[in-house]
Formats: sequence, structure tokens, C-alpha cells
Amino acid sequence: MVGFFMKNKRDRFPYENAMNVIKLLKRLLANDRRALSAPIIALILIIVGVALALIAASLAGGFLFGFGASPRVTIERVDVLVDPVGGTGYVTIDIRNSGGAPLTGCVVTEETDADYTTSNAASASLNPGQSTTETGTISGAQSGQVYVFRVQCTGPGGTTVQDQKSAVAHI
Repeated sequence: MVGFFMKNKRDRFPYENAMNVIKLLKRLLANDRRALSAPIIALILIIVGVALALIAASLAGGFLFGFGASPRVTIERVDVLVDPVGGTGYVTIDIRNSGGAPLTGCVVTEETDADYTTSNAASASLNPGQSTTETGTISGAQSGQVYVFRVQCTGPGGTTVQDQKSAVAHI
């Protein structure tokens, strides 16, 4: 059956040296009815290139401009450092407006019913991309205990956005 498609030994291994590859390329690009003409090949390459560029642009646009003007708040970091002698936990919370709209009325609360007192409150209003830090203390904090903090802000039109993050107290 193999001999039916291949007329002689030369046809069995058409890529055995560089000269055969060059001959094959010349035959493909030759100006005959079986080959594609140069303008058609150029048109196909342009269409494929434009399609790939559009796909890349849509992916990049989704990453760069995905949030638009939607409000969003993020707790970047929560740290609870416990004084082993006094049992006081010193809390640091970093908050960032990760959306594209200004936020107002930002309030941080502790969700595990610990005795949390704010010593330096976070900014009540955050512009897009702006960060703020709140510090406070937890009386009777224990190393290894998990504390959960929540930030809640109001976006444009009265929409409420929030985020929460937990932290394990450490010495």
C-alpha cells in the first residue's frame, strides 16, 4: 500500500537534506495553479496577525481596566502583636480603596467580640487607589488566638462595600 503513494525511494524521505526543503519551499511558492499566490499568503498573515492583536488587547484591557468605576475596598494587612507581660494586643490594619470610585464613611470593626479599642482611626473617606492605616489595641489578647476584622464603606449612590480579614495574634 505504501508503494502506491510513493513512486520511488526519493519520495519516501522528502526532508532528508536541506536541498529538498528548499525545493519544497520553491514549489509551494511557485507561480502555478496548485500553489498559493504571494498576495493571498500576505492577506492570510495580516488577518491572523490582526486577530491575535485583538485577542491580546482584550486580555490586557480586562486586566488593566476590569474594575472600571465600581467601588471596592480591600484590607491589605492585619497584624496583632501581643505583649506577653501585659496581655495587650497591638493591632495594625492597612486598608486600600481598590476600586475606581471614592468611598466615604469607612468603619473598621472587630468581629470576634474581643475588646477592641481604636487608637488611631482610619480615614473615613478614600479616593481610588488611596490607602490608610488604623491602629488599635485588644485588651486580654492571647497569642495564637484568631481575630477577624471587617471594614465597611459607602460608595457612590449609597452602595455598601466591605472586606474582612483574619489575623492570628503573635508575640
